[in-house]
Amino acid sequence: MQTKFKNSGHIGHLRFSAFVPAHSVNGYFSDDAGLNEALRLFKASKISKVYMDCLRGGHFPGEEVLIKARDFFNSNGIETSAGLTPTNGTGKASTHGRWWLCFTSQKTQEELEGIVRRTAKIFDEIIVDDFLCTFCHCSECDSARGDKDWGGYYRDLLAQLAKDRIINPARNENPNIKVIIKYPQWYDRFHVFGYDVEHHPKNFDEVWVGTEIRDPLIEYVHQYQAFANYSWLASISGDKIGGGWFDFINCYPEIYVEQAVQSILAGARELIRFHYDTDLYSPENPNTKALLETIPRLEKLAELLDNHKPEGIAFYKPIDSDGEDEAYLLDYLGMLGLPIVPCHTFPDTAKSLCLPIQAVDDPEIVEKTLAFVEKGGTVMMTPGFIQKLAYDERILRLAGYANPPITPLDIWAFKFSVKQSSAEAESHIRFQANLHPITAEVLASAIHNKGNVPVLTRNRYGNGKAIVFNAKTFRYPDGSGRVTVGEPVSLPNMPQAIVDLLRAEMLSDFPFNVNVRSRVGVYFYSDILVLTNFDNQSVHATISLKDQRFDQAKNLVTDSILGEWREGKLNIEIPRRDFVVLKSVISNQLSASDNFEAKEEI
Repeated sequence: MQTKFKNSGHIGHLRFSAFVPAHSVNGYFSDDAGLNEALRLFKASKISKVYMDCLRGGHFPGEEVLIKARDFFNSNGIETSAGLTPTNGTGKASTHGRWWLCFTSQKTQEELEGIVRRTAKIFDEIIVDDFLCTFCHCSECDSARGDKDWGGYYRDLLAQLAKDRIINPARNENPNIKVIIKYPQWYDRFHVFGYDVEHHPKNFDEVWVGTEIRDPLIEYVHQYQAFANYSWLASISGDKIGGGWFDFINCYPEIYVEQAVQSILAGARELIRFHYDTDLYSPENPNTKALLETIPRLEKLAELLDNHKPEGIAFYKPIDSDGEDEAYLLDYLGMLGLPIVPCHTFPDTAKSLCLPIQAVDDPEIVEKTLAFVEKGGTVMMTPGFIQKLAYDERILRLAGYANPPITPLDIWAFKFSVKQSSAEAESHIRFQANLHPITAEVLASAIHNKGNVPVLTRNRYGNGKAIVFNAKTFRYPDGSGRVTVGEPVSLPNMPQAIVDLLRAEMLSDFPFNVNVRSRVGVYFYSDILVLTNFDNQSVHATISLKDQRFDQAKNLVTDSILGEWREGKLNIEIPRRDFVVLKSVISNQLSASDNFEAKEEI
């Protein structure tokens, strides 16, 4: 029927694909001129695969157009697949959510299945875009959910619907078909609107991930979320994890390229660019131009990280857990320069572990946490985590806190005391919890006229230690239909003195440490270290090793000298909105995981 697919989205060399919405398929691919123009632009943009949307807004492009476009692109060396976007226009609309559907409705289910069957006869692969979710409160849904909460009903409904109306019908029409689910980027809200991350990865053939972050000043989503979302879903999906997907919406060149960088760092090797028109794919389009100029270096980055997985501080977020007033905290810890590894099961073998409020969903979390610290691990707890477990004296003793351990407050501060030295933030930071340590040592405090507020505490326990970081983000109002970050969060403004101290505590059992301001991402891959600068100015970073070293650090791509190791320290400058890759040196005296040589600066 069509060309066979060489690799899943997380395997092989770096490659780029295009997703063309259903109306654009008709608008651009209905005649030879449009197809030839698209081929020219795709070749110029190094597009090796095209996903043609077969449903969006109730629109199906038609078999003749799809088959002609499929055969044209295949004959010109470009693979083709189908997309499926179940949005308003198909079946019955959801009562809430501008584009969403009521999936309880038989009309919706039957129309969706009909399009699936037509599509499966044309293509060997279908990717379901990120609208397999709902927020419908119609009487039909309310009656069907019985005594379930809305989120539980939606998840059960859509898990079954995916099997009965998408996966099985597609396989009935085409036994060779691959059916993929693509998740949006809003990992902390999946469970509210029907994304069942426990069962979908088992039922679908592959799991793709939205890594669209867009302009943080407009949508409040920071760049690290792309890495966080992909990494957490990868921990659930295993070998079924696929590629990344980002778009042009609310993007400027730096952000557009950063979406690709974060996708690659997380493990994606096929990147879908949504959507298509001739202006967007023109080599003169600012976003496309910036990406094309960076592709050789992105390919090198992907090559360097081949067969490597992120390592570092585990962040425990169980499936279907809610962030409450710590929503998307993972994003902000990454923006503070902590090398985070999201996980959905308790990471017994980790060296360092972050326990946010979501971790309380694990019914055995107290016992697991105590065992982890007693054997020598470092655990960082949030105010929400401690407050939820304040009924258990063992957690209070672990933290070194009074009962109650936390009381609410709402202050803004920009002056801090960090180990008896003063520090200032670049702007005010909001604190919504007052911490009450007893035996824990206060490492940093916010200075305020209502009294100092602990920001970072440490308590030795067994063979390990417990850190408490006073970090809250925001809470969604009850019944909110918002999916992405709800408001600006001030945590990335934290002064470098606190950021460096937090990082040093959490990386005390690792072979390296990094001193650098916030808004610089840190990523560790056993023998490779990557630093990404999200700031609009160059930043200074100091990398420290536990072993001594006295030689030059080179950029192995240009052979230029980046600096010199002196007593195990390397000082470098990271250009604005750019990244640096350091690779280990293997010698008779030094292990691969204990030393870094500058590998590439991009």
